[in-house]
Amino acid sequence: MFDLNFIAQPGIQAESSEASWSFLQRSTEPETESAPKFSVVGSKKSGANWKYYKIAASAIIIIAVIGLIVNSQPKVSEDMVLNQVIDFIVESDYMNDLQLAEVHFNTDFVTVTITATELGFLQDFILEYQKEDKISYKIFQINKLNYVSLNFLWEGDKKGGDIASLKTLADKTVFSNKIFISFTEHEFELQGRSSDIISYLLQMEDNGLIQKFTLSVLHLESGRFKLKVRINKT
Repeated sequence: MFDLNFIAQPGIQAESSEASWSFLQRSTEPETESAPKFSVVGSKKSGANWKYYKIAASAIIIIAVIGLIVNSQPKVSEDMVLNQVIDFIVESDYMNDLQLAEVHFNTDFVTVTITATELGFLQDFILEYQKEDKISYKIFQINKLNYVSLNFLWEGDKKGGDIASLKTLADKTVFSNKIFISFTEHEFELQGRSSDIISYLLQMEDNGLIQKFTLSVLHLESGRFKLKVRINKT
């Protein structure tokens, strides 16, 4: 180290002179720089933000999947379901291997139960039926009789209708000469041929009543049919 005197009087100076500037040799070793405080904090914030982004993305994916599932459900077609039921009623008049047992119109689904003398008939029926319509079904056996139950989506009106409208509709419907009609405060019942049941169901459809009630169609052992119409409970 050496001192240069720029501010004191020229000449030899005292050993302890303070009137000098010092020049130190710069160290050749690189100085270690500490990381700025904001870099650590920023890293933590960035990690937290990515966490929120992942949660939001997962929520969006879940909502999208639910939307696809809901949209993939088959749409309820009132005419399609009613036509299927009528077809089953008509076919029961001339088919011996397969017979319509009963139909139940509920507020959110329609269940059609068909019986057969042999299980193979039901299996063949399902294979052929499922080629065109993807309807859920269940095959079971009761007292050695084979059954298949088909479920159709349905949108019933929970507000319901009234028995008076059913009686008025019966007066306007053309039936055969072998019908029986009875009713109570909450239920309307019609017994007759398959054509009688079909005529009344079509009249209910034309007058916008088919979805305002809970219905059951039963195929009796005599070959006749019974239609029960009940007021929907609100």
